[in-house]
Amino acid sequence: MRRRRKTIATITGLALLATAGCSDADAKNGPQPPRTGGTVHVVVSAKPAHLDPQRVATATEANLSRLLTRTLTTFKSEPGAASSEIVGDLATDAGRPSEGNRVWDFQLKDDLRWEDGTPITCADVKHGVERSFGGAFSVAQPYAKTYLANAERYAGPYNGGQELSSVQCTDTKNVRFTLNQPIGDFGYTVAMSVFAPVPAKHDTKGDYDKKPFASGPYKLQENTDQQLVYVRNNFWDRKTDTVRKAYPDKIVVQVNGDLPTVTSNLITSDGDNADTVELDKNVAPNFVQQVINDPDLSARAVQGSYGGIRYIALNTKRIPNLDCRKALVYAFDKRKFRAAAGGSVYGDYATTMIAPQLKAHKDFDLYDSANNVEGKPDVALKLMDQQQKSGKPCANTLTLSIPDQKDIRRLAATIVETYQQIGIQVKINGIDPNTYFDVIGNPANANDLLWAGWIPDWANGSAVIPPLFDGRLIPTTAGATNNQDYPLLNDPAINDQISAALAESVPDRQYRLWGELDQKIAEQAVTIPIVYMKALRMAGTNIRGGFIHPQFGQPDLCALGLA
Repeated sequence: MRRRRKTIATITGLALLATAGCSDADAKNGPQPPRTGGTVHVVVSAKPAHLDPQRVATATEANLSRLLTRTLTTFKSEPGAASSEIVGDLATDAGRPSEGNRVWDFQLKDDLRWEDGTPITCADVKHGVERSFGGAFSVAQPYAKTYLANAERYAGPYNGGQELSSVQCTDTKNVRFTLNQPIGDFGYTVAMSVFAPVPAKHDTKGDYDKKPFASGPYKLQENTDQQLVYVRNNFWDRKTDTVRKAYPDKIVVQVNGDLPTVTSNLITSDGDNADTVELDKNVAPNFVQQVINDPDLSARAVQGSYGGIRYIALNTKRIPNLDCRKALVYAFDKRKFRAAAGGSVYGDYATTMIAPQLKAHKDFDLYDSANNVEGKPDVALKLMDQQQKSGKPCANTLTLSIPDQKDIRRLAATIVETYQQIGIQVKINGIDPNTYFDVIGNPANANDLLWAGWIPDWANGSAVIPPLFDGRLIPTTAGATNNQDYPLLNDPAINDQISAALAESVPDRQYRLWGELDQKIAEQAVTIPIVYMKALRMAGTNIRGGFIHPQFGQPDLCALGLA
C-alpha cells in the first residue's frame, strides 16, 4: 500500500532539478560518504500516529519504522532504480514460491536478535502477522487479511490463543504462508510492516505503539508528543543487514508544523539545523524559487520523483449521484491548486490514479483535464442543471476534510474558491494531523470530500487499486479506523476484476488489467487525481547520503548521515 502509504506530505514524476544534487552522496555532497557517528535531526510536520508495525499506515510512519523494525524482505536503500528492488531482510532471500504461487516459504538468517539479545524466531513472525487480526486495534494494511488463506474466519491470538493455519512455522527459522489465491509478487508484500515479527511476551497490544521492541539498528529511547529519540540497538548486527546504513549514533525526530520557519532555518543552516533534514514536507512555496535557482541550495536539497499521487476522494455514500460527482471532477482547478503549492516543482498534473512511473499505468484523460487545467466549470454547471431539472439536485454545500496544517489550509482554500464558481460552498473540516487518517479511516466519517495521497507499496497496480478501491476491504466493525477506500466504492464487478488481476501470473497481462481497472474506476468519478507528486526537501549543510526513496516519497532515513 505505501502503503502504501497514505501521505499527508505535499509533493512525483519529476526529473531531478539538479540530477547530481540529490541522488547520491558522491554527486550531491562531494566524494566523501557519510561518516559513522553523530546525531541527525529530522523535522516532521506532525508526530506519526503509529510505530507499531501492524498499525503503520503512512509513508512517514513506514520510513521511521524501518529504523526500528525489520521485515522478511525490504527495499534496497540505494538511489535510482535499485530502490524499487527487494532483498531478503530477516529472510535469506525474497521468498521461495510453490504450488503456482499459492505457497511461499521464507528462511530466517542466522544471528538475528531483538534489542534484549534474544533470538528472532519464526514464532515471532507468526505472532506479528496473527496480532494484526486482533480486535484490540485496527489494522492499517490489508494484505494479511486479503491474501492469507482462512483469514476470513480468524479473530486473532488474544482470545483463547487461536492460531492462523495459513502461517506455519516448519521449524524455528522457517515460515510458510499459504495464500487464498496465486500472488506472484508476495515477496514484495512481506516487505510491508504488517508482516513484521513481534515477540508475544513483549506484545503490549495498544501500548506497543509507544515503544515497539526493536529488531533494527535503533531502539526508542524517548517518545513524547514533540520528539522521538532513536539510539543504537547494540544487538543489531550489520553482518545480517545489507540495507540499513545506520550511520548516526542517534536520530532525533522533532515536530514542527511551521513550514516557512523550518525551510528558513535549514537554508540558514546554523547550529543543529546544519545536521537537520525535512522529512515529510516540501520546501515552503515562498522559498521554492530561491532554492532551485541557487546552485548551493539546490545541491543540498533532497529531491526526486516517485509514484505517488495527490488526490481528493469523493464519498459515494454522501454524493451518490454519478453526474454530481462528475461535475466536481470537471470543475476542479488544478492550476490554481498547484500554483499555491509552489508550481511545477510540486508535481505534474495527474489524470489517472496509477502514476506514469508504474508499468501498470494506462494513459487516459476521461475528463479532459490535461488540456483544461483550470477545469471545465461550464460542463460542470450543465451537468448540475440537468440533475436539477430531473429532480435530483446536486448538493450546494459540501464538507472537505483536511489535516489541520497551515500549508494544507492554503491549498484547501483554492478548492473552496474553485467550487464557489459553480455555486457550491465547501466547508473545511480541519482534523488533528496526528489522528487524521484514523478519523477519515472510519467509514462512518461525515465528510463529502477527503484530502488524500497515496504512494504505492511497490511498483505495480496491485499496490494501488486493491487497497484504494476493493470494496470488500471496507471494514464493517463499528468504530473501525483502517479503511483506505475513502470513496467507499464497493462495486461487485470491480471487485471481481481486482481478483482476476491479482491472480494473473504474466506480468504484462497483469499490468494491462490494472490500467483498465484504473480507467473503469475513473468512469465512476470517485476521485479527483490532482498531481503526480514530486519531492523537494531541504537539508542542512552537514547532511549526507540524501535521496528520495520511492517507497516513501521522502529522504530515506536508512541512508542519511553527517559529513
